[in-house]
Amino acid sequence: MKYLKHISKWLVAASVLMSAPVFTSCDDDDDPLPPVPTEFTLDLSSLNIAWNETEGVVEVGANSEWQAVSETSWISIDPSRGEPGDYRMFLIFEPNPYRLPRTGELTVTCGEQTGRITVTQGGCTDDSRVAPCEASLEIQSLDYETGEVKLSTFAAAIEGNLGMTMEQFAAGVDDEGSLDFFMVGKEGQWIEGGTASTRCGAWLDANMTVAPWNADGYPANAAFVEIYGGEDPTLVIGRAPGVPDDAEYTINFGLTVRDDHSKYCLFTVKVKFTAVDLVGELVGTIDLDIESAPVGYESILVPFDEAAVRDLLGCSSMSMVKVVGYNADGEFMAYTANNGYWFCLDGSIGNWNENSGWFMEYHGDSDEATDEQRTSWSFGTFPGINNVSGTSQIGFWYNAKVVMFNVNVTITE
Repeated sequence: MKYLKHISKWLVAASVLMSAPVFTSCDDDDDPLPPVPTEFTLDLSSLNIAWNETEGVVEVGANSEWQAVSETSWISIDPSRGEPGDYRMFLIFEPNPYRLPRTGELTVTCGEQTGRITVTQGGCTDDSRVAPCEASLEIQSLDYETGEVKLSTFAAAIEGNLGMTMEQFAAGVDDEGSLDFFMVGKEGQWIEGGTASTRCGAWLDANMTVAPWNADGYPANAAFVEIYGGEDPTLVIGRAPGVPDDAEYTINFGLTVRDDHSKYCLFTVKVKFTAVDLVGELVGTIDLDIESAPVGYESILVPFDEAAVRDLLGCSSMSMVKVVGYNADGEFMAYTANNGYWFCLDGSIGNWNENSGWFMEYHGDSDEATDEQRTSWSFGTFPGINNVSGTSQIGFWYNAKVVMFNVNVTITE
């Protein structure tokens, strides 16, 4: 019995040791415990809102850090990041300033998981809140003088209202394009244009009403609007002959998709035809003899000494000069031709009519002019004119200096 009692004490001790926790050493070679899997949820993946809706809410759940990034300028996020937990993420929207719907996206990232939310915002239904396409021009009070606006200035509005890139827009305003041009009347009505030299353009009278071209100028004509396509679509506005100095007009026009008039874009251009004084000191005269057959409107080039003109005027380029003509009192005369004048049979400045004899124009000041054009006048005759002669005067003005040409004209068969 004593022996058994002794053995039992050791058994109890052994059993206590075996039941105690076992501690082992750990080194760097042991495999780490697997990470807790990332859990991440969004309660929506798309959202449709009205054009003027300002806020949306997304429920975010994450067991790890997360962040959200807007890929669209008109959507901002608050909060845009957070620790593990449940959140209400607020989306703040800017109103849509254009007539067509638009879409934007944002990305939410948690660990290696990513969620995307697409927001579709309706087009603006309040005309008073549509972003205006506005421009201002100052154009000198010279007949047929023009000013330009690059329509790429309104690229966002063209895309947002017409659904077109600038390349598509340029094709749309060409002769066979898909866009129709219209003027906007005082009551907001659309008025068909097409009376100027381009399909997307119009002549306007003194009331800014669409009118045909009129050789008498003002008030039957006051201004013209023309739109050109090409690589850089351009709006051109010009002055009709006789418009008073410092006259101001507001020109409203638009473009619409031919088969879908819900897509349209309106433009407003404020124009001032500023007075210009082109009287100057006579610093030189040049004699020019022209002997020509009747050429009609198919003008011919008449060379002159460009270097001599520039030296007398003190200018570095002919693009800096203005064409001038004066009456008997020495007063500047507004152009009666395209950057030049029609002359009567006695050589005086006149308008285009049955009493006209010839015209002189200068086109070497344009960006597209050739070297030959820069050193030449353009000369043409009224149809049917023959066996006439006369002397007319036309000149160049720069910085209050004038070089005058005495043009001796003989027109024979």
